[in-house]
Formats: sequence, C-alpha cells, structure tokens
Amino acid sequence: MTGTFTKRARAGACVNCRMRKRRCNPVGDGRGCTLCHSLSIPCGLDNSLVVSRSSNSLQETKVQDTCVIFHDLARLYFRFIHNVIHTMIHEAKFMQQFNDGTASMMHIYAMCALAARFSDDPVFDGIPRGLRGNVYITEAVRLAQQAIILPSLESMQAMVLIGYYYGGEGDTKAKHVYIGLARLHAETLSLWDATKDDSLSPLHQEEYRRTWLSVDIGSAWSATDISTEPVFLNHGPHVDTLQFDDMAFQSLDPSLAPGSPVYPVSPYNMWAYMAKTLGIFNKTSGLLRRMSQGLVPFADYCQEAAVLESYLDQWEESLPASLKYSTENIMSSAEKRLGRTFLAMHIGYHHFRQMLFFPFLDARRNRHNIKLAEKAAQCKHHANTISKILQHSTDIEGCDLNCFIYGHIAVISSCVHLHTLLSSDKPEQLSVARQWLLSNFKYLMDIKSYWPVVDHSLARLREFQNSCRDSISDPFVLDNWMARFLTEHSSYISERKTCTMQPSGLDPETTTASNICAKAPASDSVNNVETGPDMNDLSDLLHDQQVTSEALVSHAIDWLLE
Repeated sequence: MTGTFTKRARAGACVNCRMRKRRCNPVGDGRGCTLCHSLSIPCGLDNSLVVSRSSNSLQETKVQDTCVIFHDLARLYFRFIHNVIHTMIHEAKFMQQFNDGTASMMHIYAMCALAARFSDDPVFDGIPRGLRGNVYITEAVRLAQQAIILPSLESMQAMVLIGYYYGGEGDTKAKHVYIGLARLHAETLSLWDATKDDSLSPLHQEEYRRTWLSVDIGSAWSATDISTEPVFLNHGPHVDTLQFDDMAFQSLDPSLAPGSPVYPVSPYNMWAYMAKTLGIFNKTSGLLRRMSQGLVPFADYCQEAAVLESYLDQWEESLPASLKYSTENIMSSAEKRLGRTFLAMHIGYHHFRQMLFFPFLDARRNRHNIKLAEKAAQCKHHANTISKILQHSTDIEGCDLNCFIYGHIAVISSCVHLHTLLSSDKPEQLSVARQWLLSNFKYLMDIKSYWPVVDHSLARLREFQNSCRDSISDPFVLDNWMARFLTEHSSYISERKTCTMQPSGLDPETTTASNICAKAPASDSVNNVETGPDMNDLSDLLHDQQVTSEALVSHAIDWLLE
C-alpha cells in the first residue's frame, strides 16, 4: 500500500495528548503529532524515537515528566516572579492555555528560565540554583529571535521576561536590548490603541495596559543600569492608567466576553500607585548622577531633592488607608495573595527616599548643619524600614521578595547601617544598626544562591567596606562610583578609586574620615576574632559586645562572600 502517511507505531494517543484530553493528530511525515509540534516537545508518535514497545514507554514517560516540570515551573513563576517586578500575564488564563496546549512556548521557556532556580524537583539535583535557567533561556531566545520582526502582545511579554532573566545574570546590555525590543514592539503596534479595541475582551485589553506599564517600568530600570536616560513609550496616557485593580485583574474569568461590564475601582490598585513613582525614581537617579559628575553643586542638589521629597510625601499621603504601610495591611494583602506586591510597592518607596537622602551622609556637610543632619537621619530611618520589610518578607507566608532587585536594595540599606556603625557613638543607634545589618545579611545569604548578580552586589559591598577602612576622605562622598553603586542594580562596577590624600578645598576640621578610620581596628584585631561552626548563625556576633563594629562587618561580609 502506498501513500503519504507513515503507519503509527502504536494505536491511541501520545501521552501528552492523553494528559490534556486532546485528539492526537499525527503529522504526515511520522514525526509526532500536531500538539507536540506546537509545543516543541518530544512526542511518543515520533517514529525516530519509537524503536520498540519498551522504548516507546520510556519516551512517553520522559514526555510526561517534561510536561509536569513545565507545569510546576510555570506555577513557581507565578509564585515568585509575577506581580513583583512586572504585571503582564493573567495567571488563570495562561494556565488554561497551558493545559489546552495553546500557551506560547516563548512564555513557557522564559518562565522556566526565571523559575527553575526556585524548584526543589530532583531533576535539578547537583545543578546550582543560579545556573538552572540556562537551558531554558537558550530556547526562549531562539524563539524570540524568530519573532523580532513580528510584533505581538506575546512577543512583548516574552522580551520583558528574557530581559529580566539577563538582569538577574548581571548582563545589563542584554537586558537593555530585550527591554528595548519590547518597547519597539509596543510602539510598532501602537499598543495603547489596542486597549480600546472593543473586539477584545476586558481581560485581553487589561493585559495590553499592564504590558504597556511593565515595558515602561523595565525601560526606566534598564536605562539606569547603563547610565543612560530612559526612553518611554509615546502616544499614550499616563502609565498609571489601568482599568482593573490588582484583585479584580487576578480574579477575572478567562472566558469573559468582549463588551462585558467592568469592575468598579477598588483601593487595591497597587501597580497604578507604583507607576506614579516611576518619574520620581528617574529624576532621583539622574540628579545623583549629575551631582557625582560635578554638573550640579550641592546647594542645587538640596533644592531639587526637596522638590522630589515633596513628590514622595504626596504619593504616600495619596494612598488609601488599606494601602498604608502597617502590619495589619501586610497581613490583609497576604490573605488576598497580594502580599509580595504590597511589600514591593513600599520597599520601592523607601528605597527611593534612602537614595535621595544618601548624599547627606557625607560627614563634611552635616556635621555642623542641623537641617542636613536631619536629612541624614531620614536616610537611616528609611534604611531601617527597608530592613524591616525584608524581614517581613521572610517571616510572613506569601510575602517573599526573592527577586535580585531587592538584593540590590538590601545592599544599599546595609551601607547606611554601616555608616551608623562607623560614625555613631550612641549605644542605642549602634545596637539597632547591628541588628538590621545582620538581618539584611541573612536575607542576602538566602537569595544570593538564586541570582548570580547578587554575588556581584555583595562584592560591591566589600569594595565599599574597604573604602570605609582604607580611605582618608569620607567614603560616603557621592563620587561617580557611589552614584552608580546607588542607582545601577544589575551592572558590574569596577574597583573604587579611594582617596589617600585630604581633598583640596576641604576644611580638615569638618572632615571626619580620619575619625572613621580611627574607629577601624588593626587587621590583626579583626583576624583574631574567634571563628567556628557558629559563624553560620550571625546572632552570636550580634550579641557579642567584645566584637567591634568593624570586625562585625568584616566577618559578616566574609561569611556572605564565601
């Protein structure tokens, strides 16, 4: 008998189709079925794979295992990544498409690349958490390259996911390129016009809006990482325009028909509120960068910083009572599966303030000026609040902040605590700083195994600590290195050039760097601190008053880097 169809190796459907309860339609060349082809996964009907009944059974088991792993990793993506650093994809809709075999493979591979680090599946045994996404990102990039000149909602979302993967690797150029591609796709499609397309369901329209917002946020952060001005999407309304709040969006029925009535506005529109701080972040980063380059004198910085501070004050005052920072609201948000988003919103706000006030830690400026000293105190207050938020994220179920961005924020907060340890002589302040510094370090120790870039952030912290110990000039001076340290959360920074001479034009009486250095014990004193198995529990160091602040910091950073 002649014909174009190859005889099937065995009757019935392949495992993948049986799992999804789909009709198994073999392709004409005997190379599997149409569903497996669409998902780019092995198929039990592939004649080249089916040599015998036993080998066919083994292959079907592998296919089934692959589908289960994909499914589990997609769930982990929504558990740890989604709605924390971006908001684009409706979970229920995506999981329905996954089960139907219609989900985008670009999305699946990119999600797996981001989420594999969080998996406890035995298949990843022996592979460092930070390296588990490599095999998935390779396939995600291959598929994305095929879509570079085919803009779609799917391609935009995939580019953003890939961009954040590279951000976690510390590859800022690749991140900027993929976020830039997402922005170009959005502009090519006139993305905002699609949100008014009545032929789309309200859910689909909202995905366009949230993708628009996520691309704008990603553009701002990636541009800062490479010290350039962000380029925002054009021809659209303000980025905080969303039709649904966060609770309503995640509760939408995937089968919602076009023209369905929309939900009333509720107070849980946290992404809309976060979007309102985007411009403040960009202006703060730019202001820090310009001052570090000598383009803005300190007096002008104070004036511009006061304006940005008022914007942040207005933002906080505009929050409804249910979104104010409090333990009660944290617990309420966690119950609504929005605990991570709630903490992400507030930690971002406090981070922008600690960035804005960081230059006031410069001892030359605030020693004899009460107003400037108050700004330095505010910087420390916000750094303390950040540490408290990070502690909540580890202590409260459903509030995890495990993304690499928060590792950067924790490192900046730790630098502020370090300032207190090296410059304060008040026992209460020293005790609080030691407590929060070690709390930050425990948090960093946990997430550094997930994200390669966090290790580089910790290396920056060591570099900063070295400059505190070795530099005659105040290490908290906002030089170019410090500005990059504050603003670039996923880039590599070269070694800081410390000053070994008194800077010209400075009054030695108003420079406390020598005092800071005098507080640091000799290297022998640091090295003589007893170490042992209990070093894994830093609480021993916290309560040991015989350990100096410098020794505490040195050993804790050693512990982190090793």
